[in-house]
Amino acid sequence: MTPADLTVHLTDHVVRIVVEGSSEFTLPIGPVALFDGPLERSELPSPIQLTNALGLVQDHLDDAIIADPSITSASSVLAVGVHAVELARVEIGARVVPDAYQLQRSDADEVFRTLALEPSIERRHNPGLDPSHVDSIIGTCCVILGVMRRLDLSQIGIAGPTEAAKMP
Repeated sequence: MTPADLTVHLTDHVVRIVVEGSSEFTLPIGPVALFDGPLERSELPSPIQLTNALGLVQDHLDDAIIADPSITSASSVLAVGVHAVELARVEIGARVVPDAYQLQRSDADEVFRTLALEPSIERRHNPGLDPSHVDSIIGTCCVILGVMRRLDLSQIGIAGPTEAAKMP
């Protein structure tokens, strides 16, 4: 996979947006931060909690876009970090994420709809989902979908473990 114009680094409590050769922004919307915040640590988040989490992601991304409008014209976007890989694993239904994997927006939407309707006791049975991400995976979906929707992306690259190990 060639380097992305825009890289979205997901960590527990923040998302770092890196515009290649230009700027970097830290947004306080990591998957665990969303679970603890607008998702209110809910076993089964309500539609308003999900809407608020998605809106918070887009609001923070809007702040970065105001500071660097080139974010909206990135020709390629790559999501990296264990949370991004975990979402790809759930979509694939297996623990191995191939290098150069592209998560389609329609697939991300479907995974989100499926997981958001499952209580954690059922969610943990999804193939590919590590038990340590049963709660944070909803926040991960909100981050990835919030970015995809705001930037009008039809797909987003997910750095598999081999690729992520090569990144600075």
